[in-house]
Amino acid sequence: MQSLNSEFHWLQLGDVNAYLWTGAGGPSLIDSGYPWTTEKLLQEMRAAGVHPADLKRIIITHADLDHTGGLTYLLEQSPARVCCHTAEAAYVQGQKHKRRRGLGGILNTPIFWFLNWKYQSRIKHIAELVLDGQTLPEGFTVIHTPGHSPGHIALHHKQAGLLITGDALGHRHGKLSLPPAVFTPNMGQAKESLQKFLRLRYDTACFGHGPPLTPNAADHIAAFLQAQPSA
Repeated sequence: MQSLNSEFHWLQLGDVNAYLWTGAGGPSLIDSGYPWTTEKLLQEMRAAGVHPADLKRIIITHADLDHTGGLTYLLEQSPARVCCHTAEAAYVQGQKHKRRRGLGGILNTPIFWFLNWKYQSRIKHIAELVLDGQTLPEGFTVIHTPGHSPGHIALHHKQAGLLITGDALGHRHGKLSLPPAVFTPNMGQAKESLQKFLRLRYDTACFGHGPPLTPNAADHIAAFLQAQPSA
């Protein structure tokens, strides 16, 4: 666990991240890692002084298994309300499954099917369905960024100077990157969604994969996006 400020904490779960907000409106968890990183997630939360029973909300950026895998366990231990974009609800509930692209997606379909069958959360009720531009009790504004998934969201906290990108962007080996093509059904839409980040101001960007980027994250991301070839 690494605190990025007194109210916001980076929970490191191997190759995927979750985040914990402990300020006004919280404690709130953003994403929940893989099913097999749940114990690590709990350890990271405890290091920040938070237990599952303390959580008020679990905000899901998108329904991929590496972001929702801990949901089932957490909801057995917590009264937290699950929050996601309205277009992502059926995927979070396991009623729909995202298609994968290309030869890699086709060849690995049986593996994806098995993992979804065994681990995908099947929540009967999602308490809070949100839309683009909506401000959450924690102070985050929802940024609908479809492409990687239909209801993918980023979260912008203007006062705290934070942007949580989910998988709309990655940050590995010191470099920013687009979402992986094989897991992104509509890459054109994903790239278009990223243009919304150019209208925001923030100092720290946090990613679903890779370490946070700070300071001057908005400038780094703007430079990356402006360097992308036009469609």
